[in-house]
Amino acid sequence: MKKIFALAIALFAFGLNSYACDGGCTIGGSYLGILPQVHKNFFGVRYLSNTYTITSTYTHSHDGVPETHHELTENIFRSAELWGRYTPVKGMQVFAFVPYRFNQHIMPEETHRPSGLGDITLLANYAVLNTGDSATYSLRHTLRLGGGIKLPTGHFGQGSHHDGPASMQPGTGSTDYILTGIYTIRYNKIGLNSDVTYNLNSENKEGYQFGNRVSASSNLFYWHNTGAITILPSAGLYYEKAEADQLHGEKNLQTGGESIFATAGLSVYVGPVATSVTVQKNLSTTTVRDTRGNSRMQLSLAYLF
Repeated sequence: MKKIFALAIALFAFGLNSYACDGGCTIGGSYLGILPQVHKNFFGVRYLSNTYTITSTYTHSHDGVPETHHELTENIFRSAELWGRYTPVKGMQVFAFVPYRFNQHIMPEETHRPSGLGDITLLANYAVLNTGDSATYSLRHTLRLGGGIKLPTGHFGQGSHHDGPASMQPGTGSTDYILTGIYTIRYNKIGLNSDVTYNLNSENKEGYQFGNRVSASSNLFYWHNTGAITILPSAGLYYEKAEADQLHGEKNLQTGGESIFATAGLSVYVGPVATSVTVQKNLSTTTVRDTRGNSRMQLSLAYLF
């Protein structure tokens, strides 16, 4: 049971991580949440999807009469990802994420479909405070601190008509750094997880630099065991904010912004196999342009060994 519950917490913890910006950005890395304390490894696959709708307003003169019309642009971000965890020593966890991106930038008269291997992310954290596995305490909590690196393995082709906007590329073309903090408190079957992730982004070879990003979440979870099956529902809030991107040191004022999402998830575990679905409903999106963040979804499958 401890193994199943530990994996359940791990899978629930890896929610959807996107960047708040004008129309969406290249997805990179994953925010961490509640993590297991047992010395077990796992590997799996997951599918992530999120979209943004941009409304552009144009005014022109026709026979001396001003006319206004609107155009919609859809930015669709999808990825299939291999991911896993390795525990080299007690209290430490190392994660790897290998994504394949297939995005769409749909405009009224043309569509870009950039796809390919994304940026590989490596993360590690350590439990600096942990009573999560102790039978001495009825109220248990864990604090984990860590960080990682995102490698420029994905293609970045800013400026090419075929590639589309910078935000739609499979990769960022830059080596970026990640800091994470996760705090979990649990009483019996009910718990609260809160986490924060900060992405420090560097300039790539083409002079483009995605704005630094911060994301935070807080989720209530409940686990219920019915014989050989364990069910884990969860619900909470997710917040993200991105600074403006830069090109050769000049800020792109059409990028950057912040969003708030409501999150709901359900995971089902049978033995060492775990499946999970998570959805996020946009509550608000603030950007320079008229951008609406749509719902997001994640499906995952993992095996504990």
